[in-house]
Amino acid sequence: MGRNYLPYNMNGFTITDAYGNKASGGGDDPPGAGGGSVACCYTLKGTEFTVKWKYYDADRWTMDDSHAQQVETKVVMPSSAVPEKVGSRILEVHFYPDRHVEFQFPGQLLDESRIPVVDVSRWMATHYQEQLDKKFDDTDGQSHRRIARAVATAWLKYQLTDRNDLEQYAYFSLLVNSRFDAHPEVQRILRAAAGKPGAFAKSMQSLPKNVLAELASGKFKPLNVPTIPDGLVPPPRVEEKQHG
Repeated sequence: MGRNYLPYNMNGFTITDAYGNKASGGGDDPPGAGGGSVACCYTLKGTEFTVKWKYYDADRWTMDDSHAQQVETKVVMPSSAVPEKVGSRILEVHFYPDRHVEFQFPGQLLDESRIPVVDVSRWMATHYQEQLDKKFDDTDGQSHRRIARAVATAWLKYQLTDRNDLEQYAYFSLLVNSRFDAHPEVQRILRAAAGKPGAFAKSMQSLPKNVLAELASGKFKPLNVPTIPDGLVPPPRVEEKQHG
């Protein structure tokens, strides 16, 4: 069972063990997808595996060129006891935004997402769809992918995984200022909140009015922020609607 935390669509994956046994799973899975793609049945042995998968930017996809890229990585999984019940022998495969892969065995079909992309996307649509529509000329799918890019950026830069933290990051990034995290006060908050799930969200919800005004206007002296290697996050489809 694959869980896609990439800001890209995934197009299936294959796992090969050191003995040549193979297992496959996934389909055309958008960012945040997971839990429904299970290939039955397969046999894998050992603790060292090779994972291959394809991904593509759905906003660049065309009939003539999908722009698909293939990735291969090694995964080492500690030995673990095999559940007696066959139905409990579920291998979870977690694909992270930096393209490293982690296994979880045994996994659970209804286990919570480690990076709640879909939950954040749903929250943004529920609370800020009108603002998103005014700023961006997106379909529902394009809007979801835009939010997924913000979530991936938050993880890549600051290792944020808490749902509330990611919701606030997506909101400020998309609707206030795309460079909001370069503000000195926001950087202070990020440093203080490191390793404390929910602390970033709580602080962002109580920002002083002068900081909010500076973020909205963009009039502040930016600090250096962590950089993201090229290609890990696709560029936005469009920055915003053109008016006039």
